[in-house]
Amino acid sequence: MSKSATYLTFCKIINRKTFYSTVKYQLELGNRASLCTIGSSKNINKLKTVMNLESRLEKLKADNLFRTRVTRTSKVGRYVSIEGKQMLNFNSNDYLGLASHPAVILAAQDAASKFGFGSTGSPLMSGYTSMHQELEYAMADFLSYPKVVLFSAGYLANLGVAQALLKRKDWFIQDRLNHASLIDAAQITGAELKRYPHLNNQKAETIIQADVNRFKLWATEGIFSMDGDSHDLFSAALSAHTYNAMLWVDDCHGIGVLGERGRGVLDTMTLSEAEIPILSGTFGKAFGTSGAYVAGSHDLIETLIQDARTYKYNTALPIPVVAATLKALEIIQTEPWRREKILELIHLYKTGCEQYGLAEQAKFSDSAIQPIMLKTESAALEKSAYLKQCGIITTAIRPPTVAKNQCRLRITLNSELEREDIEALIQCLIGNY
Repeated sequence: MSKSATYLTFCKIINRKTFYSTVKYQLELGNRASLCTIGSSKNINKLKTVMNLESRLEKLKADNLFRTRVTRTSKVGRYVSIEGKQMLNFNSNDYLGLASHPAVILAAQDAASKFGFGSTGSPLMSGYTSMHQELEYAMADFLSYPKVVLFSAGYLANLGVAQALLKRKDWFIQDRLNHASLIDAAQITGAELKRYPHLNNQKAETIIQADVNRFKLWATEGIFSMDGDSHDLFSAALSAHTYNAMLWVDDCHGIGVLGERGRGVLDTMTLSEAEIPILSGTFGKAFGTSGAYVAGSHDLIETLIQDARTYKYNTALPIPVVAATLKALEIIQTEPWRREKILELIHLYKTGCEQYGLAEQAKFSDSAIQPIMLKTESAALEKSAYLKQCGIITTAIRPPTVAKNQCRLRITLNSELEREDIEALIQCLIGNY
């Protein structure tokens, strides 16, 4: 067989932003092997020098900012096996213990048998099934919103909402501690990002009243993922209505966990679509599954279906995940004891911290997220390592997830834990002081 030649372009990154140089190389394809010539060794060495990945990684290690993944080898529950060692689980967002619930697992298995596993395409092609539709209807009914649309991940939902609604010169107003997905959403839209100090409604109102005629999208988390606290959303809704801003609440850590009905901030602050036109959340926390939703008016949701690129051009949720989520929603609605259990554990935790002198370091919240403030990176890593030796798993949170000198342990409570587990945690927290 004669050889054929195809010319390709190899892009070499010269800096982090926009300038690229190209090196043309010839790829010759033969019967058994191919010969690929890519520039000169000088060019390759220059690329390595500019990217400097090794030095960047070494600096992260030197600054105590290098992340190391831990390998889980079991289901999640009261205990979890980390690298073969059983530990008390204060590290999971599975707040209601549904990720390993037998009924949730069985629902996924049954759906896989009936529909197969993958959704086979985007929702606007082959990926939207009767199961997806059923979950959208069920979530809309649960939240008392006109319409819901599903996304494959919370990150994608936040990117999609912002991209579909914002244009250049619009304002995207955010709490300074909003999740990275909301910050990234601002960057891809080209809208002007305006941030206010954490939970400061007065500062936020000052921003939105500066131009009442401009379109303004105001996003805040329902329960903040690293602090466990919440904005006064009733005041935010009043400010947004007064000064012509659209309020968007991302309630990933509230939905399922808080409120008499488990509807998160909608319940705890007695809110509805009238006050919060856009409500989003994830199934990857209290539901114990995966994916996300956005709730709103018929016109809003239809706009997302038509215009959100992370919806249109992304494969729909696998059908067993959707079925598992439907079963999880049923459990959330019929087993309120799980939420009540978390409230009891929060009370025990706060009482214990106060009794043993941890109140100053403990940043108490009314949610399942209970940070222990340790300031420095080394202190957070040392405390996390000590707890691991004690048989307790939790995570040291460091920049850029939190600000400098705001390092912490992110302790999360779940309904599978017991009173004695809280007592053990507190004893271990004071044992290294």
